[in-house]
Amino acid sequence: MPKELFPMFGMMPAMNTPFTEDDRIDFDGLQKHIDNAIEAGICGFLLPVVASEVNKLSSAERDSIVEAAIEVNNGRVPVVGGASALNKEDCLENIKNLLRYDLDCILANIPYINDEQYVDYVNSIAVLKPPILMIQDYDIHGAGAPVSLIQKLYEEVGCFRCIKIETQPAGPKYSTLLEFAKNTLHVSGGWSVTQIIDAWDRGVHAMANTGLHEIYCRIYELHKKGLRGRAVELYEKLQPILAFSNQYVDISIHFFKHLLCRQGIYKTAKVRKPILDYDKYFRRIGDEMIEKALSLTNDVKNGIYNT
Repeated sequence: MPKELFPMFGMMPAMNTPFTEDDRIDFDGLQKHIDNAIEAGICGFLLPVVASEVNKLSSAERDSIVEAAIEVNNGRVPVVGGASALNKEDCLENIKNLLRYDLDCILANIPYINDEQYVDYVNSIAVLKPPILMIQDYDIHGAGAPVSLIQKLYEEVGCFRCIKIETQPAGPKYSTLLEFAKNTLHVSGGWSVTQIIDAWDRGVHAMANTGLHEIYCRIYELHKKGLRGRAVELYEKLQPILAFSNQYVDISIHFFKHLLCRQGIYKTAKVRKPILDYDKYFRRIGDEMIEKALSLTNDVKNGIYNT
């Protein structure tokens, strides 16, 4: 049966997990973040994932976050449930738990060791019959899984319809897979959001952000309308913020939680250890970047970058 393109085009945030001061899940903050993101124009969202501090969540917490997100979303946009874990056995168990919920897609980070190991991992997931599988090709310091192997699995595994590429470099891999699948494999990016214009130029279907929803969605809208110059102009305004927030995953988590607090969406910027300390030097620059982010968000909301 021919595969159809998964209908998720634009920005698909990887959601942070908000915590209360006593280290419980802040479901009010989660609801506010989802509502804010959808209002800004996102096309779907992913959780729990790396940005959610997923490996520091209990199984019960993971389930409660997914359940709450589905209820809050109420069918407005696709919800992608994250099953990634530190080992294959836990990942498969997470998928079994996620299958209890009405999710549109399930995301699994599959580390590449060799072809045999990778094929076995994907087939073990396919046996569980997820509605749609999004493979996270996550190797932010390397090339990830070979393109030829991804192509082979796409042809052989029916549920494999989406891939989230987070490799170095990401661009050529986007283009090769988009050309190969002829617009039937959903291709998205994540950590390479710092090359977002390159992604939109190549025809990538979606990109994952964490915050700054209004800004990222406007960049996408401008590019989609053929106003590439205006999209680039707005994207360039983001550069100081991206240079700080995307220097390291832990810094990104800290930064966006502080930003969401300033926006009145989260009550705290609490994170779970172990994590890199957000020391006074990081905090000072981070606060400066938050001011830039808030100012640019207001400009977007006020229509300065409409055309």
